[in-house]
Amino acid sequence: MKTWIDLVPDEDLFSSGITNYLKWEYSRHPHMVIFGSTGSGKTYALKLILGRIAKYIPDAELAICDYKSDNDFSFLDGLDGFYRFDKCMDGLEYAIQQLRSRQNDRQNGYPFFCLIFDEWASFLNNLDKKQADRAKQNLATLLMLGRSFNIHVIVSQQRLDASYFGSSRDNFSVVMGMGALSKESVEMMFSEYKDTIVRNKERGRGSLVLGNQFRNIIVPTVRDPDKLERTIRSAVGHTGNGG
Repeated sequence: MKTWIDLVPDEDLFSSGITNYLKWEYSRHPHMVIFGSTGSGKTYALKLILGRIAKYIPDAELAICDYKSDNDFSFLDGLDGFYRFDKCMDGLEYAIQQLRSRQNDRQNGYPFFCLIFDEWASFLNNLDKKQADRAKQNLATLLMLGRSFNIHVIVSQQRLDASYFGSSRDNFSVVMGMGALSKESVEMMFSEYKDTIVRNKERGRGSLVLGNQFRNIIVPTVRDPDKLERTIRSAVGHTGNGG
């Protein structure tokens, strides 16, 4: 069974006319975080990655929580597995149910399942303390235990302050920073590479830590956005109950 997908091209090779996609070995590095300011291209990158998951991983299931709830993911309206705004807690709970079910089944193999959470920080900031603590605990459980059950988490947001994740932030072994990055963000997420990283990248270009590798990356232009959206739709909510 295939346990990797092509992620995004290496920017340095791309500039030399070579399109070399970096591979995401999701069985080794199960969880990903994408961050960057508004207009950095992080949502565009996220949609490209979701399309690649849906296209290249048979039977993949995506549960997408879109707290921002603008038009970026409106093409998913009405699908099970798509959770907008005040339904995002339901999506998180559904992911936890998937984990518990797989723990109880004790099978030898499980289909790829991924919880995608867009604007996790904004979601937490609009919960009361008890709800926020519960949400953070649920996410931490998925990050710490999901790998054994082919359960993955992708979070996209503007900043990655530890207060939104606690110690579980270290479970993101794939870290993608898009566009111009603040000095604080580099210090938090790319501290080992802060002396060589280029912070002021333009939209659609970024920095990536993939396990113990560091790469400059570029997000290619999607030639057929409608096809990309149809591909993502095909993997969203096989059995979920979205809002």
